[in-house]
Amino acid sequence: MAEQGAHNSLVTGSNPVRSTYTSFPPPIAAKVHPMLVQDIMTSEVITTSPQASIREVAELMRQHAISALPVVSSAGELVGIVTEVDLITRHAPPRQPQYIPLLWGLIPMRLDDYSTYKKQVGHILAVNAQQLMSEDPATVRPTDTIEHAAELMIKPGHRSLPVLENGKLVGIITRTDLVQLIEELETGEE
Repeated sequence: MAEQGAHNSLVTGSNPVRSTYTSFPPPIAAKVHPMLVQDIMTSEVITTSPQASIREVAELMRQHAISALPVVSSAGELVGIVTEVDLITRHAPPRQPQYIPLLWGLIPMRLDDYSTYKKQVGHILAVNAQQLMSEDPATVRPTDTIEHAAELMIKPGHRSLPVLENGKLVGIITRTDLVQLIEELETGEE
């Protein structure tokens, strides 16, 4: 099996043809036309407003069996996203950072622990979607390739990607969409 980023060669007669793939294995990279986000995205996106209560957010996510809920302004612009992790974090005990006493104060041992703690406390105190959401989520365009979306989704915290066109939310793509595509491609090879 070839390593990721390796070269696959196909020799026909005296004309060697070399293809390179860098993100997806050959079954997806070998498509004649690259698959685009618009080919597999969900166009009818369940959204919420910034003023929606935490209960309303949780209810929408449960009713529609979704793991992320885009937060959209009254003008239809994406302002953030609420995920299952955001909701769960709101009800989990915060992990306090460790401090070093110095002179008359306390200094956090690790600044990222302090930032995480502040975010956890913010989630606990949140009363609406705007206070709970993650601002500036990673997004894709309908014309981006599936490989680009996959590269973003393998990063922690990127299970769903809102799809924006001209600043407006036009769809969403999830890891489940990619898994379904992989299943279809694998089934087609058998």
